[in-house]
Amino acid sequence: MDSSPSLWKNSSFLKLWLAQMTASIGDQCYSFALLWYLLQATKSGTVLSLLVIPEMVAGLMFYLVGGVMADRYSPRMLMVGADVARIVVAIMVGILVYVGVEEFAFFLAAQFLLGLFSSLFQPARTVALKSVVPQEQLGRANAILDTTFRTIRIIAPMSIGLVASIMPLSTLFFVNAGSYLISVLFLYAIRISLTDQQRMSTTKMTPSQYARDIASGLQELKQNRALFLILLFSNMGFLVWQVTYTVGFPFMAERMQGNGSTLAVLLGFYGIGNLLGSLYMARTFYSRYLFIILIGWVFQAIGFLLLTTGGTAHWIAFLGAAVAGFGGPLIGIPTVTAIQIKATSSSTGKIFAINMLMFTFFSTLSSSLGAIWMGKWPVEQLFLVSGLFLAVMSFAGFLIGKRKPTEQHQSSST
Repeated sequence: MDSSPSLWKNSSFLKLWLAQMTASIGDQCYSFALLWYLLQATKSGTVLSLLVIPEMVAGLMFYLVGGVMADRYSPRMLMVGADVARIVVAIMVGILVYVGVEEFAFFLAAQFLLGLFSSLFQPARTVALKSVVPQEQLGRANAILDTTFRTIRIIAPMSIGLVASIMPLSTLFFVNAGSYLISVLFLYAIRISLTDQQRMSTTKMTPSQYARDIASGLQELKQNRALFLILLFSNMGFLVWQVTYTVGFPFMAERMQGNGSTLAVLLGFYGIGNLLGSLYMARTFYSRYLFIILIGWVFQAIGFLLLTTGGTAHWIAFLGAAVAGFGGPLIGIPTVTAIQIKATSSSTGKIFAINMLMFTFFSTLSSSLGAIWMGKWPVEQLFLVSGLFLAVMSFAGFLIGKRKPTEQHQSSST
């Protein structure tokens, strides 16, 4: 049954969607302006590469704390608080750019703060969505949010580039702050549920209580083998994906004897595949989360294998990028939906935080492997090995997923 009309009539979901849409537009302004400013100020690719590290470190340090807080306190107020803090950071960075400050350490500190507040915001949003959307509509709600994000990521840069050509670059940071302010207004207007009111009455947490809550989340994940497998296989593929995307795509564009525009088109096809995958997930009902996730990695594997021919057949490379991009939403959307449905209400935030920690771990390891080993391979070899790894990983996941229902059936029969 098509439940879209009732979902769009859900005022709390609509406000959450509007909040994400405005904040995402602002985030694109911030990212574009920061990258362009630092490029002009430093002329260093190394400096630009280092920008992601503070956010990863902040995630490793605070995701579990954010997960505990999302389960203990009002997720609505946590999101509001995180957005207010990000308003302050965006204004500070805008002032630094306006006065021409070029010390890289200030911008690294700002990235760390943004990573910290994102670590508090994302688990809270996952819990909030579970509170305001019926369980049978969670998959579609996650797909709509994902589609909105990917659409903005494709369309926004063109408009932002036009604005940046006629206004001071620092303006984009203040636009980002304004977008967060609008997001705060939408989030604050979300109707408070009974669960939300109960979280707000929770007393102040102590470090030992944080430790116990984290331990309880790990214990639940240990007992819920199906959910653990979903988290494991949804993140394991990033062991090769991160280096393939950040290193393989630029070098493939160069291998195709292209320039920056070739890379833009290649990434554009990947983004189009992402958007089509999100639209497909928004229209699909499913309950076999691990199966859908593995199908997503199969699409990634096929796309990477097609990209190995990019040096001689350019159109196949563009097709491969689109096919790989299609698999992305098939991995991310079912993972979040499975956490919201399979985890208990008291551990949803913590399980989501553990998922993000696994993602950060595999992504960081992938970047490290790219720096010391895989990034030095010929680009065709990089795509070939990555595609084969994802194919083998998916096959192993299918075998494990198939064996598990069989074992359960035999146990029930006994």
